[in-house]
Amino acid sequence: MTCFWILILIFSITIYTVQPGRRWVTAQSPTESLVYQPDEELSVDIGDSATLQCCVSQKEVGLIAWFKQPCRKTTQIIVMLYKSAGDTFYNEFPNSRFQIERSSNCFSMSILNITPSDEAMYYCALMRPSLVFADGTYLKIKGENVTVASETSKPALCDNSVVCEPTLHGNSTNMNTQEKTVLVLGTALGLCALLIFCLTYFILRRRKCDKKDFPGTRQESNFDSLTYEASQLLKKNVKPGGRDDLMYSNVMYVKV
Repeated sequence: MTCFWILILIFSITIYTVQPGRRWVTAQSPTESLVYQPDEELSVDIGDSATLQCCVSQKEVGLIAWFKQPCRKTTQIIVMLYKSAGDTFYNEFPNSRFQIERSSNCFSMSILNITPSDEAMYYCALMRPSLVFADGTYLKIKGENVTVASETSKPALCDNSVVCEPTLHGNSTNMNTQEKTVLVLGTALGLCALLIFCLTYFILRRRKCDKKDFPGTRQESNFDSLTYEASQLLKKNVKPGGRDDLMYSNVMYVKV
């Protein structure tokens, strides 16, 4: 019975592993996440302004950060927002063009005088007590001076992960590779479960057969130990050449 439940548990783990659409690094849904961005995409013209919204569900916010992920480039940190110490801008992001607006538990970032280089995926993250990323907002630039690559670029559908690299066609290749890897691992786990079940079955069957054969083996051993010559145990004090001596001298106990 124990082996049966072990098999059921392994089978359940296998089904859980190979479920389609599962990802190892994802952001939580807006209703459950500690930090979220309401807008998935914003389209603005060159020279205009754009406001990226970020809201936190916690009442006490320790540290907020904004990140920029340009197309085919590494992620850059823009600004760190402290509760009491103000804002700290990093890299080439001047506070004259990037402004932070606080409203209750929302920390919005406004970008002034939009340029083509501003087109990217922008992520808001809660740094404390644990690192949690929002789903991100894609800022799309419109205008006559925008390059073809910028016009045709799409939001980076990288499974809500900031570490991925966006491409023109998304990350469908990486997703397919990940799904195939998970499928192979799930199949291997299923085969291992089947092998364990077969080995358990044969071991239990072998033990059962050994128990059936044990009494007969013990009896055979006792019979072998009791083999003797009857003439030695049945000797009688008779005269040489007597009738009794003739009768028992050649009697033996032999197992049939």
